[in-house]
Amino acid sequence: MRLWQKFMISLARSESVTGFMHNSRLMNRFSRQFVGGKDASEGVLRAAELWKAGISASMFVLGEYEDTEEQVRSMVMGLEGVFPLLKKVGLDQHVSVDPTQIGSMLSWKLCRENAVRLGERMAEFSSGRRTALMVDMEDTSVTAATVDLYSTLKENGLPAAITIQAYLHRSPKDIEELIRRGAMVRLVKGAFAEERSVALTSRDDIDERYRELLGMLFSEQARKNGVYPVVGSHDHKMIEYATKLADERGWSQGQWEVEMLLGVRPKYQRELVRRGVAVRVYLPYGRKWWPYSVRRIGESPRNLWFVGRSVLGI
Repeated sequence: MRLWQKFMISLARSESVTGFMHNSRLMNRFSRQFVGGKDASEGVLRAAELWKAGISASMFVLGEYEDTEEQVRSMVMGLEGVFPLLKKVGLDQHVSVDPTQIGSMLSWKLCRENAVRLGERMAEFSSGRRTALMVDMEDTSVTAATVDLYSTLKENGLPAAITIQAYLHRSPKDIEELIRRGAMVRLVKGAFAEERSVALTSRDDIDERYRELLGMLFSEQARKNGVYPVVGSHDHKMIEYATKLADERGWSQGQWEVEMLLGVRPKYQRELVRRGVAVRVYLPYGRKWWPYSVRRIGESPRNLWFVGRSVLGI
């Protein structure tokens, strides 16, 4: 698993491979299933189509590891432009952001300032639906700083949510604190090739940890505190486990949701909607689709299987 992740991350960060893929007509056709559009306007229109089918979206502009002030400034301005577009079509203000998109590679002070700026602008355009600036989680070298970034947003009274990677050894304590604060938490298994000193590496151990943390997020105390669990997984076993927990523990529709990637297992997404489960898709848009796509496939070899089945319509 770790060798697979390292290999796919190296492909994602290779400028030569990225250039080749972006110039390939065949691969660009392939990308359209998993990318919402080439710009914010197209991405929001795709989100509006999904909304008609009962599926919400978390918008994500493609691009990461921005390491110049000009790139960061352009990224933040682009993100600000999404909010009025979502407002115009009546969708919820739900946008995902990587810290490396908004300045963390230059300074965490700049990153925090930009995050607060985005949170304030998002709040201005709230449509009355669920509003959240979802802080994505990157590799473990910045986990603590990313949790602090989320705290900064909440201390400023802004609509923030956070992603927690189940495989990290620190995650149970993070979840415990987030439950105390009544947070909106997107729980994922973990996408990076981390060392055993900081993360679980066995698939079985990671699955067991994921179920453990779902149990915490769907606890009675979590519900009383106003926690909003987001089950970030394509693994139907984990989704069904979460659904069972919610049913058994009195969680109603509207108190939690499942989040999956755009274009991956769309039939299962629609099945969940028919069953009354709230579904959101992570909807990327923009032109820098290759690093995103290969990194997502790199999260697990099983994702390649899911993508292949989706392409074939299985």
